[in-house]
Amino acid sequence: MSAKPIKKKPKKRKTRHTDPFKEEEIAKRNAVIQAKRQKVIDEVNLSIDKRRKEKRAIQNATFEKEARLRRKELRNAEKTGSDRTMLEIREDLSKIVETGIKCVYTSVIIPEKIKYDGRSILSIHGVKYRLRNNLHIIGWGKEAVTMSSAFERIVGKQLKKGWMVVPRRSVFMMWSYPEAFPRLDSRISYVEAGTDGQPDEKSVTTTRKILTYCKKLKKRDLLIVLLSQGIDDLLCCPREEITLRDKLRVLNRLHAAKATPEEINTVRNKLSAIRGGDLARTAYPATVVTLITSNVSAEPMSQLSGGPCIYDPKGEEALAILTKYKLLDRIPLSVGELVEETIPWVMAADKQLDENKKYKFVNEYVIACNADAMECMSIEVFKLGLFPIKLNSTCTGEIQQFAQEYVKMASLMILAVEDKITKLDMYEEMKESPICPLTDKRVQEIFPTKENWGLGLCLLLGGRPIVKLCSEPGNGGPNQELALYFSLYWYMRTQQFPILREYTVWFIGGSSCGTDGNTEMAGAYSYKSLTTDLYPEYEKAQSAYNAAYAKWWKLNEDKVFESRIADARKEMEDLEVIRNKHADILPNRVLTENNSNLLFLSVNDEDDLLELQSGNYYTFTNVGDLHVIRIVRFNCNCDGICHKKEEKVCTDEECFIDRTIPEPNEQYCCRLGQRKD
Repeated sequence: MSAKPIKKKPKKRKTRHTDPFKEEEIAKRNAVIQAKRQKVIDEVNLSIDKRRKEKRAIQNATFEKEARLRRKELRNAEKTGSDRTMLEIREDLSKIVETGIKCVYTSVIIPEKIKYDGRSILSIHGVKYRLRNNLHIIGWGKEAVTMSSAFERIVGKQLKKGWMVVPRRSVFMMWSYPEAFPRLDSRISYVEAGTDGQPDEKSVTTTRKILTYCKKLKKRDLLIVLLSQGIDDLLCCPREEITLRDKLRVLNRLHAAKATPEEINTVRNKLSAIRGGDLARTAYPATVVTLITSNVSAEPMSQLSGGPCIYDPKGEEALAILTKYKLLDRIPLSVGELVEETIPWVMAADKQLDENKKYKFVNEYVIACNADAMECMSIEVFKLGLFPIKLNSTCTGEIQQFAQEYVKMASLMILAVEDKITKLDMYEEMKESPICPLTDKRVQEIFPTKENWGLGLCLLLGGRPIVKLCSEPGNGGPNQELALYFSLYWYMRTQQFPILREYTVWFIGGSSCGTDGNTEMAGAYSYKSLTTDLYPEYEKAQSAYNAAYAKWWKLNEDKVFESRIADARKEMEDLEVIRNKHADILPNRVLTENNSNLLFLSVNDEDDLLELQSGNYYTFTNVGDLHVIRIVRFNCNCDGICHKKEEKVCTDEECFIDRTIPEPNEQYCCRLGQRKD
């Protein structure tokens, strides 16, 4: 008999008891996680939408620029007489400035100054470095975008690794302009940091990672450091003893106390773990090569970009500065303890200093500056048949000082060629110039005579004018304001020396970054009558309004028909609007309100605004502003529209210019156009 299978009794399942409080806690936790997840998704979608709008805005700006240039070409084709002559002068001047801007594009100048033989030798400014799979690159700033991509295209796979800390939107802008394209297999990581011109935690975190990487470099390694101006928000890494918030609090109090930029930088270096030579200290014993774009000097300077590879003992200067401004009791305790370390701490790299207190393993080169731009501009001036004179590429000072000294320099050149002054007179006038001081040797080189005058002169200058802004500034930029000041001061100079009226003098100022101030234009043109012709037009409008007002008042007094009074009132109001339009663009007013762009938009169909004809407005380069003063004699053939038509023949038998060219009584006129809303 077979045994019957034993049936197992089914196990009773235990009743599951749920804790309502625990379930509620889990639900809350899940809701928080879901909310965080949704917040991240929303932020990403918002960022994507913002980038799409920005790209669409760039595309629309490009289309608008192309359409505007086409309309301008059609309008220029119809110009004749003096308008045609002015057009030709503007085209020549813009060609000079654009040539200078293009030659300092980092994507252009890097291949010119850095050479690689394709094997193992890298040459920078003539100095050779051996590559053996030992090349690294780091950098900070807007220019680092194109500098790094151009550098990587040169060295290729010799580059092991790189980091670039760039301003917000730079990576997006990189993909919008072909000259900034990196290699598709780029070994460089681009990190956007900084917020509204201030450092943030992204700046600090990324810079700390770079320092950690540099600590691992060996003696055989070659570290390329790319720096540009204005990178305080990117090149930021406080010492470990303090926080970013503490550091910013101290610097803001120094700003409020009106400390000088040099004093603020001294304190900033003391509180930094990368500035004041700390990057070089960290990278030692590797060889360090620093490449800089500068608007200050053609030679490396310790103040540029915080000097991360320049020796700074970080001694007691910071303590003295905080004591001077009575801030020791108003700073965080951690900062106070750090500043009170007055004995310089010495690392291994500090034993590698030469007699000039420079690191022996560090080489610095200014890869792009205004001097480079002026070299290219001088060649273009020669092509136009004029004689270039390179004066000063690093002018600095207030905007009115710029205009006054530029006008003085231009008038001295004319007076010299007319034998009205001697070399000694020019030297005495310019030796103490705050903008363009000249030595006796330099005066000997540039002093003009009729033999070397040719068709005319072009004075080439550059620098960074300082503009004092009012409480509510309008639209404009330093080059547009400088153009207006130049016109005003040149007019006053011609009143002082009537012989200057026989010469046609033009000025143009352009920004190397492609935008002037808060406008999309690169700069502006200037000549004597640009501003002086505005005042008579305003007086005419004021007289017409006064006459209409008197007529309306008289009709009111006589109590004539209401319809006639209404018509007179309408006429008066229309003339008042016209009068106000003229008043709004008077030079003194727009300069006081920092609203110079309004004037240029309202006269001569906007022809006196400089807009880059080729390339784009975002040049990824900023080495300062470029200025040209064009001085030509007997270069006007007025058609009588601007001035009384009067044929005059030059009687100067020593003059090389065609003696049949009519000589103008005055320069060109400035025509008022429709005001832009």
